[in-house]
Amino acid sequence: LECALSIENAEVTVISMGKPQVSDMLKALTRLGVDRAVLLTDNAFAGADTLATSYVLALAARKLEPDLIICGRQSVDGDTAQVGPCLSHMLGFSLITNVMKIHKIDKKIFCTSRMGEEEAMLPALITVERINTLRFPSIRAKTKEVEIWTAADLNADIDRCGLRGSPTKV
Repeated sequence: LECALSIENAEVTVISMGKPQVSDMLKALTRLGVDRAVLLTDNAFAGADTLATSYVLALAARKLEPDLIICGRQSVDGDTAQVGPCLSHMLGFSLITNVMKIHKIDKKIFCTSRMGEEEAMLPALITVERINTLRFPSIRAKTKEVEIWTAADLNADIDRCGLRGSPTKV
């Protein structure tokens, strides 16, 4: 998030897929300078593996039409590092993984990754390492409401969501 917030003139939207309680966490993040927060929540999303998660996130991304998507390298629960690259593929976005620093963004993104200096055409998706420390909110910062999107809002194919759409069974 800090990586996105530090991009000059960026309109930052935070998206999370989870239980309704995640809304409170997203609302708190809006105090940091986030322009929009969206929670993808529906019983149909429960039990999603990386493929089903990527599918739902891709539907949301198509609705928002971003130039750049920034993901963490991997989650702390699944720890697979598959969602970012899978999401990039589903959207047809350029991909750079393990980004350590963003240098410049215009029609391309220029950055340093664990592989060295890289560039990619926009729209692009990058996965970032723990390269920034999240800022504290301003004392005067106000919270914004969190938008709730369900499977119906995304016109999702329920057979591709959650446990039903997950070929990985744990």
